[in-house]
This record gives sequence, C-alpha cells and structure tokens, in this order.
Amino acid sequence: MSEHRRTVTVHAPADVTFGYLRDPRHLPDFMPRMRRVEPHDDGTVTVTAVVTPDGTRELEVQGTAWLEVDQEARAMRWGSERHSYRGSLTVGGDVGGDVERATESTVEISLSTEHGDPATIDAGLDRALEAIAARIEALA
Repeated sequence: MSEHRRTVTVHAPADVTFGYLRDPRHLPDFMPRMRRVEPHDDGTVTVTAVVTPDGTRELEVQGTAWLEVDQEARAMRWGSERHSYRGSLTVGGDVGGDVERATESTVEISLSTEHGDPATIDAGLDRALEAIAARIEALA
C-alpha cells in the first residue's frame, strides 16, 4: 500500500476553509474525475466518477465509501474496504498566532491506496489542493 501526504496554504480562515470542505458534495469542484457525490444518513457516500481503465476510453463508475466528519477537529476521514483505499483531510489555523484572527489555514490530505502509480497520485493530490485553495479563496 502506498502512502501519500500533501499540504497547501489557503488564504482564508480555517473555519471558512473547513466549512466548505466538510460538504462532500463539493468534491467534484476540485476532483476533476468525480462527477457527483451523494451523502447518506448512515455515514456513507455514493460517488460517481469517470475512469479510463485502458487509458483511452472513459467509463462512468459508481461506488460507495464511508465518511466521517469531525467538526471540532476540522477533520474528515474516508475509505472503501472493497477498494483498499482510505484517506483523511485536516484543516489547521494560523500556526503562529491567534486562531480567531487567522487569515490563513492549511489543508493536509493523506491517502493510502494499493492502486495507481505513486507519482501520478501525488500529482493528482497537488492539483486537487491547488484547486481547493483557488476555490475557497474565491469564495472568502
């Protein structure tokens, strides 16, 4: 299983950043292969995504994963036992000072998966984090 961890600074307070990210329906805004995410009352989500298993032909697939949101810790965890995949996201406030007055936050994403090329996964995480920062900064 490969482990991946990436971080980005967002020019918005941590509560604003997490307030946006905690809603799984926003995932397609920064994960280009995701088309739709539907949360359910039992702590699971149904994800519709586009994959290219042969590198050329796109297929739309659906899957179910578990999702836990910890508002107080500004953290999320998710995974799918069927696909040996799990991840987490945490949002931190201004490390050097007063969290109440902080104008920046950090977003850290960690992934563990048995599938995919590690360099491709890292590049995808970097693109997702850049999109997260741009989207939240535009809203803040």
